[in-house]
Amino acid sequence: MTTLALFMPLAKVDADQRIVQGVATAERPDRSGEICDYATSKPYFEAWSAEAHSASGGKSLGAVRAMHGRVAAGKLTDIDFDDEGKRIVVAAKIVDDDEWQKVLEGVYTGFSQGGRYVARWDDPDTGLTRYTAEPIEISIVDVPCLPDATFEFVRNGVSEMRKFTAPEPAPIANAEAAPAPRARAVETLEKAPPAPEAAAPRPVPMEALAKAALAVSAAADKLERAIDENSRMRQAVTDFQPRVENFERRLAALEAQPAPARAALRSAPREADYGYDSTRPDNVETAIKQLSALPDEQRALALTKISLANPMVRRF
Repeated sequence: MTTLALFMPLAKVDADQRIVQGVATAERPDRSGEICDYATSKPYFEAWSAEAHSASGGKSLGAVRAMHGRVAAGKLTDIDFDDEGKRIVVAAKIVDDDEWQKVLEGVYTGFSQGGRYVARWDDPDTGLTRYTAEPIEISIVDVPCLPDATFEFVRNGVSEMRKFTAPEPAPIANAEAAPAPRARAVETLEKAPPAPEAAAPRPVPMEALAKAALAVSAAADKLERAIDENSRMRQAVTDFQPRVENFERRLAALEAQPAPARAALRSAPREADYGYDSTRPDNVETAIKQLSALPDEQRALALTKISLANPMVRRF
């Protein structure tokens, strides 16, 4: 199953209610050169949100995680489908204290939908790849934004614009050997090949890392389900073992049961009228004596077999 993770920047943070607002997905090109098709993805988002609403007794409209990991950071409190703008706007309540502190500090910069591709196809109008998304969760993530990226911060009814935490620049190994900024820029322009006209945007490393984290999380969930199923099978075998042992004991008891007296059976001939012949009383007397000499259990078994071998015949 192919997974996806689409980053969208945060728009507003309400500190009083711990509510974070922003766009979950929109029909526009992303950093990977793909476009989420709003019309075909909307039913999957509606079904996902309705399932969360039913499972939580109306308390949640969708799961909110942190960095596509196992941390349950919060829940969706609102989801709006903007058909005209072809986007899905959400509001998330962050209940985890550590994750909320990262929101206040501007560490988390946006939402990232986690799920799978239902279908993908070429978009003839843009030359990019259009896809249908099925969400599994929505995460707050720290994908680096531009230095001037901002979000609206509201506390006690007062709104102000804040900046996200900018990523620290990578240190230069040898500052003295590095050329001057202008000279380096000129050299790069002279050596760089001309860019193709319709080059697709390259994915940023953090977005690729988010996709990898989502794939690892899905694999871990699958492994846990397999372990649970194996434990249930082992318990079923353990519960069934006493029944097998009881069956073996009963079978051994039946095999050890003595066979019926064959002499008594041979001496009692099958008769045509009610199981005895009045013209041969000696045979009947002999059979009675032999039966009397048998133990109780063997006598009962012999009489049962004699009665089955000599059924009564209706005379009229």
